[in-house]
Amino acid sequence: MGSVTKNKWLKYLFLKRYPPLAPYLPETRKMSPHSFWTLLGKYRHVIVKPVWGSRGRGVIQVSDLGNDNYAIHYERMETVKQGRENTYRYIKRIIRSAAYMVQQRITRPTINNRPFDMRVIVQRKKHSSRWVVTGKVIKVAGKGYVVSNNTRSHGQLLRFKPGIQHSSIGHLPIAALESQIDKVSLRSAKRLNALFPGHRIYGLDIATDPYGRVSIIEANLYPAMSHFLKLKDGVTYRRILSYKRSKYIHYRSKHIHYRSKYIHYR
Repeated sequence: MGSVTKNKWLKYLFLKRYPPLAPYLPETRKMSPHSFWTLLGKYRHVIVKPVWGSRGRGVIQVSDLGNDNYAIHYERMETVKQGRENTYRYIKRIIRSAAYMVQQRITRPTINNRPFDMRVIVQRKKHSSRWVVTGKVIKVAGKGYVVSNNTRSHGQLLRFKPGIQHSSIGHLPIAALESQIDKVSLRSAKRLNALFPGHRIYGLDIATDPYGRVSIIEANLYPAMSHFLKLKDGVTYRRILSYKRSKYIHYRSKHIHYRSKYIHYR
């Protein structure tokens, strides 16, 4: 079992149970045959991902093709299985005994016919309660991959505005879209502060659909800064570091009470 700070299910529940953020979180359940088939029947496309995973590892996309046929996309491999029993057995061979969750898939917009989402860095300075968006980067999935993690899929990293302008949602008002993304990201950081007191940085994985509707994919407490180094965005990188330079307050998992006033963790 990994650190509580990396538990995607815990963070999802905590955000989902906060009414101002609930509309921005795709429906997600713990993986079981019932929850899997319920969400797949409701949305036709789902993402199956590990509760403790990182960097896009172990993520599976499943699509209902009709006529009892199901497409399974894992890493760069795509296969079609016929029948529920064959489909679920194949997925279980991948996930084995690991804790997984199943999530409504967000139909992401594309750049050069490849889906993308974005990483948003939100920080606050020591002794300050003011959260600030200090960086944004667009992550384009590599060829043949569902995940956008740059290390895993060998995709492309782009700055926010040029990336949006060259995407399938380039016709949308960029300023309004960025404002909405910032608002949701800041609200997420403020909410998570109640669960992880003392923490001063979050990396939000944010996606939009083809109409620009914003969704929170997940929240990371220890986001990598390599995106901005690879992008050669020195200004953003230095801004992020300036917030991190003062003595960092490490969160310790013993401060979490699983049955707290905020959340019942099961």
